[in-house]
Amino acid sequence: LSLTPSSTRKGPTSSSLMIPVAPCDQAVTEGQDVVMSVKARGQPKPMVYWLKDRVSVKTAGHFTVREMEDGTSEMRIGSAQRSDAGLYACRIINEYGSKQAECRLEVRGR
Repeated sequence: LSLTPSSTRKGPTSSSLMIPVAPCDQAVTEGQDVVMSVKARGQPKPMVYWLKDRVSVKTAGHFTVREMEDGTSEMRIGSAQRSDAGLYACRIINEYGSKQAECRLEVRGR
């Protein structure tokens, strides 16, 4: 049995925050559903926030967010409208720092 004194043990750093799977740019036709997903890793487990044009997405109406046990966060836009087009970002944050991944959504008229 080998014990490591707590004074020499290294704790997690912001570099332990990772986004191994980032959302990608999408182009859809008005009325289609959109799903953006990201996989986030970190210790402690990071909080995941979705933003549109640098403003937090309100999970109401046709926006829903679902988080899975494996660290995947999925944002769904039901029946996308042209006003939903823009720059989306997924920001992950824990006590050691934050990281962000961005993607663009284009919504074309029918």
